This record gives sequence, C-alpha cells and structure tokens, in this order.
Amino acid sequence: MNPFSVDWTDYSGKHHTDPLDINCHCFDPTKTIALNPLAWDNIPAGQWAADQSDLRFFRGMRRPNESANFSRNFRIKEGISLNVRAEFSNIFNRTFVPNPTVATNFGAAPVKFGAGTANTGLYNTGFGVMNPLAGTTGQRTGSFVARLTF
Repeated sequence: MNPFSVDWTDYSGKHHTDPLDINCHCFDPTKTIALNPLAWDNIPAGQWAADQSDLRFFRGMRRPNESANFSRNFRIKEGISLNVRAEFSNIFNRTFVPNPTVATNFGAAPVKFGAGTANTGLYNTGFGVMNPLAGTTGQRTGSFVARLTF
C-alpha cells in the first residue's frame, strides 16, 4: 500500500485517486492530507517493532538549494584595491513547506481550524498533515561585503 495519500484534490479542483507526489507542486498543503493513514500501523504498547529508521520509499519533500555570489575587484592605484562581493543563499527564494506530521497516532483524525478564524477549514494538526501555517523556512538571505586592501 502506498504511504502517500490516494484521495486528494489538485489546484484546479480535480479529484485524484492515484498516489500523491509531494514534489508535484500541484496541491494545496493546507487542504490536503499528504500521508495515507491506512498504510501505517501503530505498534501496541510493550511490543517490539521492526526497525523503521530508514524507510527508503518515504522521504520528505525535495528541497533544492541554490546559492550565488557576485564579486568585482577594483584597482584604485598601485598597492590599493577594493573588493566588492554580494552573496545570496536560496537565490530564487523558494518556500520550504514542512514535512508531513508523523509524530501523532496513525488513527487520530486530522484537526481543522475552528470557525471564526482566518484559517477556518484548513488542516491544523494530525497524522499526514503538512502545515505551512505553522511556519515556512528557507527565505532568501544575502550579505554584502566590501574589502579595501592597501
């Protein structure tokens, strides 16, 4: 059984029953449960379980990281030069959505935000929920450096 959801809706409103590709950027993570709870089992209390520390078929979302820098050397006069450099991390400003929640009970139903809030109807917590409302990471950062050598 596929660990990813087989009951999801894309941005255009089309319902899908094929396994979700969490790297497709074609679904709203606030309205989609990414993991299929039927594909997982809770281990009863006091029981030994198989070592699941390395599930090759289950990984987080792809997070490419592009960095760039630009620099220029200016020769002012003999023995004096100015080096100017700008460095950027995540140059294309990609938003990194958190991985699906797996720390809760597989049988626990996902919880939505209550009525009267700005996020009414969106998933908040629960197994398989990706909650970008809790915070995203990876914003573009940069620094500017100038060095005068004499």
